[in-house]
Amino acid sequence: MINLGVRVEFYERVGQVGEPSEGYLGALERTDGYRAAAVPAVGTFLMAASLRVVDRETALPLPGPIQLPVRYVEHHLVPERDGKVPVWWDSYDEPGPTVVVHVALGSSPGGELLRRMIRQYIADGWECTGPEGSELREYSLEARRDLGL
Repeated sequence: MINLGVRVEFYERVGQVGEPSEGYLGALERTDGYRAAAVPAVGTFLMAASLRVVDRETALPLPGPIQLPVRYVEHHLVPERDGKVPVWWDSYDEPGPTVVVHVALGSSPGGELLRRMIRQYIADGWECTGPEGSELREYSLEARRDLGL
Protein backbone atom coordinates (compact mmCIF):
# COMPACT_ATOMS: atom_id res chain seq x y z
CA MET A 1 0.00 0.00 0.00
CA ILE A 2 1.07 3.56 -0.72
CA ASN A 3 0.37 6.49 1.59
CA LEU A 4 -1.23 9.13 -0.59
CA GLY A 5 -1.88 12.83 -0.13
CA VAL A 6 -4.82 14.56 -1.78
CA ARG A 7 -5.41 18.21 -2.70
CA VAL A 8 -8.81 19.33 -3.92
CA GLU A 9 -8.56 22.68 -5.70
CA PHE A 10 -11.76 24.66 -6.19
CA TYR A 11 -12.37 26.84 -9.25
CA GLU A 12 -15.20 28.81 -10.78
CA ARG A 13 -14.78 26.81 -13.99
CA VAL A 14 -12.91 23.54 -14.40
CA GLY A 15 -11.31 22.78 -17.75
CA GLN A 16 -10.72 19.33 -19.17
CA VAL A 17 -7.62 17.44 -18.03
CA GLY A 18 -4.68 19.15 -19.72
CA GLU A 19 -6.52 22.48 -19.94
CA PRO A 20 -6.33 25.18 -17.28
CA SER A 21 -9.13 25.75 -14.82
CA GLU A 22 -10.25 29.35 -14.22
CA GLY A 23 -11.08 31.44 -11.17
CA TYR A 24 -9.13 29.82 -8.32
CA LEU A 25 -11.21 29.88 -5.12
CA GLY A 26 -9.08 27.86 -2.69
CA ALA A 27 -8.09 24.31 -1.80
CA LEU A 28 -8.45 21.53 0.73
CA GLU A 29 -5.33 19.43 1.30
CA ARG A 30 -4.31 16.45 3.35
CA THR A 31 -0.79 15.14 2.76
CA ASP A 32 -1.51 11.84 4.52
CA GLY A 33 -4.48 9.81 5.62
CA TYR A 34 -5.23 7.87 2.43
CA ARG A 35 -3.94 4.52 1.21
CA ALA A 36 -3.82 3.43 -2.40
CA ALA A 37 -2.77 0.32 -4.29
CA ALA A 38 -0.75 2.56 -6.65
CA VAL A 39 -0.17 6.22 -7.37
CA PRO A 40 -2.96 7.26 -9.76
CA ALA A 41 -1.74 8.64 -13.08
CA VAL A 42 -2.89 11.94 -14.53
CA GLY A 43 -6.28 11.44 -16.16
CA THR A 44 -7.31 8.45 -14.06
CA PHE A 45 -10.32 8.88 -11.81
CA LEU A 46 -10.68 9.00 -8.04
CA MET A 47 -14.05 8.21 -6.54
CA ALA A 48 -15.19 11.39 -4.78
CA ALA A 49 -16.93 9.24 -2.15
CA SER A 50 -13.56 7.86 -1.03
CA LEU A 51 -12.57 11.40 0.01
CA ARG A 52 -15.40 11.77 2.49
CA VAL A 53 -14.27 12.23 6.05
CA VAL A 54 -17.26 10.97 8.06
CA ASP A 55 -19.82 8.20 7.71
CA ARG A 56 -22.08 8.12 4.67
CA GLU A 57 -25.19 9.30 6.54
CA THR A 58 -23.70 12.55 7.86
CA ALA A 59 -21.13 13.31 5.14
CA LEU A 60 -21.47 16.39 3.01
CA PRO A 61 -20.02 15.27 -0.32
CA LEU A 62 -17.67 17.32 -2.45
CA PRO A 63 -19.57 19.19 -5.14
CA GLY A 64 -19.19 17.91 -8.66
CA PRO A 65 -19.11 14.52 -10.36
CA ILE A 66 -18.82 11.18 -8.56
CA GLN A 67 -15.46 10.55 -10.21
CA LEU A 68 -12.78 13.23 -10.22
CA PRO A 69 -9.95 13.04 -12.77
CA VAL A 70 -6.41 13.41 -11.42
CA ARG A 71 -5.06 16.71 -12.78
CA TYR A 72 -1.45 16.17 -11.72
CA VAL A 73 0.68 14.29 -9.24
CA GLU A 74 3.26 15.92 -6.98
CA HIS A 75 6.05 13.74 -5.63
CA HIS A 76 7.44 15.01 -2.34
CA LEU A 77 11.01 13.81 -2.05
CA VAL A 78 13.11 13.69 1.10
CA PRO A 79 16.89 14.03 0.91
CA GLU A 80 18.96 11.20 2.28
CA ARG A 81 22.60 11.50 3.26
CA ASP A 82 24.51 8.48 4.53
CA GLY A 83 21.29 6.52 4.96
CA LYS A 84 19.32 9.10 6.97
CA VAL A 85 17.49 12.40 6.62
CA PRO A 86 19.94 15.30 7.20
CA VAL A 87 19.49 17.35 10.36
CA TRP A 88 19.07 20.53 8.32
CA TRP A 89 15.92 19.14 6.65
CA ASP A 90 12.98 20.85 8.35
CA SER A 91 10.08 19.43 6.39
CA TYR A 92 8.33 16.03 6.27
CA ASP A 93 10.61 13.05 6.85
CA GLU A 94 8.89 10.52 4.58
CA PRO A 95 8.54 10.78 0.82
CA GLY A 96 5.08 10.66 -0.65
CA PRO A 97 2.89 11.52 -3.61
CA THR A 98 0.00 13.99 -3.57
CA VAL A 99 -2.68 13.78 -6.24
CA VAL A 100 -4.50 16.96 -7.25
CA VAL A 101 -8.10 17.12 -8.46
CA HIS A 102 -10.13 20.16 -9.53
CA VAL A 103 -13.73 20.81 -8.50
CA ALA A 104 -16.01 23.55 -9.86
CA LEU A 105 -17.85 25.68 -7.32
CA GLY A 106 -19.05 28.36 -9.72
CA SER A 107 -18.64 32.09 -9.22
CA SER A 108 -20.71 32.22 -6.02
CA PRO A 109 -20.18 29.01 -3.99
CA GLY A 110 -21.33 30.25 -0.54
CA GLY A 111 -23.99 28.75 1.58
CA GLU A 112 -24.37 26.74 4.72
CA LEU A 113 -23.61 23.42 3.01
CA LEU A 114 -20.17 24.63 1.91
CA ARG A 115 -19.50 26.00 5.39
CA ARG A 116 -20.42 22.64 6.96
CA MET A 117 -18.36 20.70 4.40
CA ILE A 118 -15.26 22.82 5.13
CA ARG A 119 -15.82 22.35 8.87
CA GLN A 120 -15.97 18.54 8.60
CA TYR A 121 -12.76 18.48 6.53
CA ILE A 122 -10.93 20.81 8.95
CA ALA A 123 -12.07 18.62 11.87
CA ASP A 124 -10.55 15.62 10.08
CA GLY A 125 -7.14 17.27 9.77
CA TRP A 126 -7.31 18.79 6.30
CA GLU A 127 -5.80 22.22 5.61
CA CYS A 128 -8.00 24.73 3.80
CA THR A 129 -6.52 27.73 2.04
CA GLY A 130 -7.83 30.42 -0.24
CA PRO A 131 -7.09 33.89 -1.50
CA GLU A 132 -7.57 36.82 0.88
CA GLY A 133 -11.29 37.43 1.36
CA SER A 134 -12.44 34.16 -0.24
CA GLU A 135 -15.34 32.26 1.29
CA LEU A 136 -13.24 29.12 1.59
CA ARG A 137 -10.61 30.98 3.58
CA GLU A 138 -13.22 32.62 5.81
CA TYR A 139 -15.03 29.30 6.42
CA SER A 140 -11.68 27.68 7.23
CA LEU A 141 -10.71 30.37 9.75
CA GLU A 142 -14.17 30.14 11.32
CA ALA A 143 -13.98 26.34 11.60
CA ARG A 144 -10.47 26.43 13.10
CA ARG A 145 -11.58 28.99 15.66
CA ASP A 146 -14.75 27.05 16.56
CA LEU A 147 -12.81 23.77 16.84
CA GLY A 148 -10.07 25.38 18.95
CA LEU A 149 -7.32 24.68 16.42
